[in-house]
Amino acid sequence: MIVGPLKSNIQFSIIILLVFCFAAWLGTFGFVHLQTSSINYKEHILYSFFFDKILSATVQHIFTLLIILTGAFFTNFLAIEQEITTKTNYLPAFFYILFAFSANTKGLIEPILAANLLVLPALYFLMNSYRQDYALAEFYKSGLFMGLASFFCIHYMVMFPLCFIALIILRPFNWREWVVLLLGLLTPLYLYIGISYLVTDMPFAVFGMLKEATSSVQKPLLSEYYMPLLFISILTILFSLAHYLGKGFGGKVKTKKAKYILIWMLLLSFSILFFEQMSDMILLPCIIPFSILTGDYLSEIKQLKIANTLLVLYIAGFTLIYLHALDII
Repeated sequence: MIVGPLKSNIQFSIIILLVFCFAAWLGTFGFVHLQTSSINYKEHILYSFFFDKILSATVQHIFTLLIILTGAFFTNFLAIEQEITTKTNYLPAFFYILFAFSANTKGLIEPILAANLLVLPALYFLMNSYRQDYALAEFYKSGLFMGLASFFCIHYMVMFPLCFIALIILRPFNWREWVVLLLGLLTPLYLYIGISYLVTDMPFAVFGMLKEATSSVQKPLLSEYYMPLLFISILTILFSLAHYLGKGFGGKVKTKKAKYILIWMLLLSFSILFFEQMSDMILLPCIIPFSILTGDYLSEIKQLKIANTLLVLYIAGFTLIYLHALDII
């Protein structure tokens, strides 16, 4: 059915991804949106600066499409370029689009999706440092992009430790690399405080926003319409981890290390679930590791019937969410 072409036929994969993405996007125009006036994204500083001024629903829909398509491309590029999966496998992009649109039922551009466009380059520069003799520039760029991502989604600050965990996984200890990475992470904060000092009388307001954003911790909200997709997603991730533990994380050391980093990212991203208060956000914080690990696992399943069955279950869970968003069920 679909798994075969998506993991082996580049031209057909691109057609499938574009058709699926545009079909899902067009469906969002018919959503019965929630009341969004009470949703406050001011703590996401750069997101609020760029997107709060967009009043037209059509413009927001167009930006959402572009952000999701770009994120799907970056995710698949990362998976292929860092040898996490085969060069013809486009399943990570498919799952990125599926997870992204499953959480896009409010008619708003999600801060996490915008921030992912910066998190993905941060991961790329980190993984790209493997076996480089001189990689200080890579670490600074990685820290800089991750720091900027936290200004589009403040909850991505919980990903800061991932940079240092990746450093431990990829390279022997070198204090210069750690210091340069830390400087990269702090550079956006330093620039923001400096600019705020010049143009406002509250240069340190960002720390108040951080406190406010992290003080509203509560258990994740879960709608019954998201339970099938959540169940199959968690089940597939557990299958993939069992598969990796049984048959290895890859034939190359670089592949193994990259998957270790993604697993750590998956563990850290779960903490974001306790800050977001919308039921359709339950899968979104884990979208990058979920998409890559799930896409790689389905591509490695020898029997296509099993892989296609799992993919059909994903599509069924996704369809249930869409039917609910369209107020059909």
